[in-house]
Amino acid sequence: MQINSYSRVAVESQISNRKADSNTKLEDANTKSANSTKDIDEDKLSKLASIGGKGITELYAMSFMQQAFSMSSSNGLSQAGIFQGAQSKDSLTAILSNVDFKAIGYEGKDILSLNVDEAKELIGEDGYFGVAKTSQRLADFVINGAGDDMEKLQKGLEGLKAGFAQAEKMWGGKLPDISYETIDKAIEKVTQKINKLGGNSLDINV
Repeated sequence: MQINSYSRVAVESQISNRKADSNTKLEDANTKSANSTKDIDEDKLSKLASIGGKGITELYAMSFMQQAFSMSSSNGLSQAGIFQGAQSKDSLTAILSNVDFKAIGYEGKDILSLNVDEAKELIGEDGYFGVAKTSQRLADFVINGAGDDMEKLQKGLEGLKAGFAQAEKMWGGKLPDISYETIDKAIEKVTQKINKLGGNSLDINV
């Protein structure tokens, strides 16, 4: 599809949908529409057109896998670091300074400034980074994000596993036991969803 053609269709669509608007509003809308086409990368449009609907679906699935990877890795590192901090304040690792805590939904006290008791509370039974809430958060991200889309569920599960492996790598070795208990529970929840829909989670090896 040519850029000029795209612009014309977009402008005509806006005109037909805004007949009741004043001439000023219509003129502004058309100007915005025309300007927005300047930001379209013709090469990207061409590539998307060449891969077709199936290719675009696969791209979405891979993107979802990457998001699950990031969630798993960030939560795994955070939980491990906080666990270490619960043992000794000096053990809070600087690696956590690279974690985007807002991206994983945490809005509490700065992790690197936690004292031992606060760290213990965070990884406790009802803590944000405890086994129950962390595993549920990871599983919900995949299940809610994928819905009944089998491919996205499977890619999400792959992302969880690969993200956890990345957390181990960044940690420099074996993570605390709490981390393995957490990822196992998250994987179990997603696996149950896949199996319920008739999929085969056993085919996923990361």
